[in-house]
Amino acid sequence: MRSPHVLWAVVPVVAFLSTPFLPFVNGPHLWLGIPSVLAWCLFWTAGTTVSLALVEHFVHHADEAEDGDDDRAARDAYEEVAA
Repeated sequence: MRSPHVLWAVVPVVAFLSTPFLPFVNGPHLWLGIPSVLAWCLFWTAGTTVSLALVEHFVHHADEAEDGDDDRAARDAYEEVAA
């Protein structure tokens, strides 16, 4: 799981943690008719979904290329039991 693509997941975390320190977000402003902090959090909630989808896309495909037949058989057995 240690891949440079995992850094995509760090971006929304930094954005959420920096919210109180950003003057254009943490102020008496309205964005699209709602308080700027709420709009910022809504935007980064969607951004979190996008970043995790990117991580899943890139990491998942890298793992499939390295799988051997033994791992595939174990995963298929697990999926049979889970279903």
